[in-house]
Amino acid sequence: MTTTEKISIRFQDLSSVRRRTDAVRNWALPILIVLVFVVASATVPEFFKFETIRSILLLTSITGIVAVGMTAVTLSGNLFSLGVTSSAVFSGVIYVWVGQATGSMYAAAAVAIVAAVVIGLVQGFIVGLGLNTVIVTLAFGSIIYGLIAILTKGEVVQAQGVNLEGFATFQIFGIPLPIYIFVVFTALAWFLTEHTLIGRNVHLLGSNKNTARNSGISPMGTTIWAFTAFSLSIGIAAVLQTSQMHQIQADNLPGLTMDVVAAVLVGGTAVTGGDGSPVKSAIGALFIATITQVMVLMSIPEGQRYFVLGVIVVALVVVLHLLRKAGTR
Repeated sequence: MTTTEKISIRFQDLSSVRRRTDAVRNWALPILIVLVFVVASATVPEFFKFETIRSILLLTSITGIVAVGMTAVTLSGNLFSLGVTSSAVFSGVIYVWVGQATGSMYAAAAVAIVAAVVIGLVQGFIVGLGLNTVIVTLAFGSIIYGLIAILTKGEVVQAQGVNLEGFATFQIFGIPLPIYIFVVFTALAWFLTEHTLIGRNVHLLGSNKNTARNSGISPMGTTIWAFTAFSLSIGIAAVLQTSQMHQIQADNLPGLTMDVVAAVLVGGTAVTGGDGSPVKSAIGALFIATITQVMVLMSIPEGQRYFVLGVIVVALVVVLHLLRKAGTR
């Protein structure tokens, strides 16, 4: 056997390994969710009911929308935003205040989403200058939280004399509107990420910033676009969540940031950027919501739920990381 033939066989073997590892990475989480549904249906009496499934999907919709938006930031090589909760609460407060002032939930939603996008644009510009994403978003999170506390004086902000619940109460075939918005938002994010020039630029920037720059891609412009998509998701999720709760307070949504980060990681998006998908992040959010709901139905105490969920997330992230390394050898 010649050297050329040996090299050819070696490349074929490597290609076969990559295909197998990619297949495992792509299908492991959906299969795991199906297994969880099967096991829970057989062991948890109240699980396989329409109300339970709807509750899981509704819980998924809020976390999932933000996780899908966060995927753009992570794909671009900018890690994660750690100011999700404060930005969402701020948009929720704006939603209630503008709703009270105008009497229109549509005008309130538009202003709340614009406010979230403006905050995201500023953060994206600063990160685009080369500053660390974690530091910038943590700082903004603290600033926004403080601003909310000052403006609301730590009190609950409630809508009085105006109906702002329409986005949460509207249903089609018994399915709440937030679930439809989640599906549509995920589909749009997938299309933009996988089938447009800006999506290609996000992938390339996350894979290698220097190569992207040499290819004529603007790191600043691409980073701003990623943060804009992310902040848009925060604004939408904040409106939907506030519509469900009928009120908002500075210390609400304490676990949202970690749930979103966990969903992106469980979905398999590479922390270093360049590899991932909004659809996978949406599936990651569904997995987390499903596990959480199962533990709630099993009456597992909150502290133990956080522990179990944390262990599962870490285990999945480690496995996905090892599979990714195996596929790139």
